[in-house]
Amino acid sequence: MADPQQPQAEPDRQLSLLLLLVAANHRMSQLVDRELALDGIDAADYALLSLIGVRGPVRLTAVAAELGLPLTTASDATRRLERRGHARRRRNPSDGRSTLVELSEQGDVVWRSGWAALRRVDEQLEGRLAEPALIRAALEELGRAFHGALENDPKA
Repeated sequence: MADPQQPQAEPDRQLSLLLLLVAANHRMSQLVDRELALDGIDAADYALLSLIGVRGPVRLTAVAAELGLPLTTASDATRRLERRGHARRRRNPSDGRSTLVELSEQGDVVWRSGWAALRRVDEQLEGRLAEPALIRAALEELGRAFHGALENDPKA
């Protein structure tokens, strides 16, 4: 007999896109953290390190926009990379008012050391997906949808 004090289970309902994304993000973070740790790489701020490695030298505003981070968050993370000796800022030669951020030699070594872990993650995912190209296209479309939704800021 059911306990009247216990809430009754809801019938199976389809999870929202947002909840599915949150769950996938948590799992992705766990997998990336695990694989980087296997190679002795600290996962903290590794995405920022990677983007600076790929795009650098680059303006911090561009890094923040590409990662979808507020500028203050990207700036704080960049300072952490600088304290670790993994990044440095220098004057932008084309605009003396702004700075560019780039990897230091040590940061470049750390960034490149994580590549094998990221390749393993990609291989593990692609090996479990029926159609990786369709998923890639869907994720790109989802990124554009998020970007569009953010442009329609109700506070603006």
